[in-house]
Amino acid sequence: MRLLYLIAIGLILSGCNLNSIEIKGTAQGMDGGIVTITGASGKTYFKEVIKSGHFLIPQQPVSAYGYFTLSILSGDISRDYEVYLEAGQYAIEIPQKENEYLKIKTDSKTQIQLSDYYNLENREANKYRQEDAMWNAKLKDPKVESLSDEEFKVITDHIAAGKARQHGLTIAILDMFIKKHPQTDIIPHIIGNMDYQADPEPFYLLFKKLSPEVQNSKEGKELGMELQQLSSKK
Repeated sequence: MRLLYLIAIGLILSGCNLNSIEIKGTAQGMDGGIVTITGASGKTYFKEVIKSGHFLIPQQPVSAYGYFTLSILSGDISRDYEVYLEAGQYAIEIPQKENEYLKIKTDSKTQIQLSDYYNLENREANKYRQEDAMWNAKLKDPKVESLSDEEFKVITDHIAAGKARQHGLTIAILDMFIKKHPQTDIIPHIIGNMDYQADPEPFYLLFKKLSPEVQNSKEGKELGMELQQLSSKK
């Protein structure tokens, strides 16, 4: 009887753990900073202060699965990262460099793919971000008022070229990722958060490279139908 009781308790506890989440974080040099996790509606689910380079969101029941924004506010540093949370344990390291994604250890398949995507994006896009930031800074500089028309045009031409390059780079990065992960279900979500309406056709061509299972998922069907309709109008 005692054995059956212990087995029952064990099953109950394991069931609780299976539906719980725990986040252990490292954030060196950011003591006193605040880590928040918010949902798409803006609701804050977690909020913790960084102490001695660490933060902890203790094990607790999962109230919702899905994509969230993890934000860090530390002094003049303010960063936002997209994460996917579900039941399980997460070990999150906040990078020192602003142009790097979080280092996350987890069993979540979706988060692992999300990390792969953002790491790929950063590797490819960081080559040009510094140059784009320089030209945008020149445009915001008060001294721009004293520039000649030709000098001003040089700045705006570089900014326009940077935007065009960024668009092409976005398509290339998505294509590289889909070739590596055709079964991934994060791409409909990622494309859905992009400005695909202005140029839907390349996004639709990328979408059709996804596996039939992903295309026929709830999110996939909605995005695929919209991309198809927008592309047919071009």
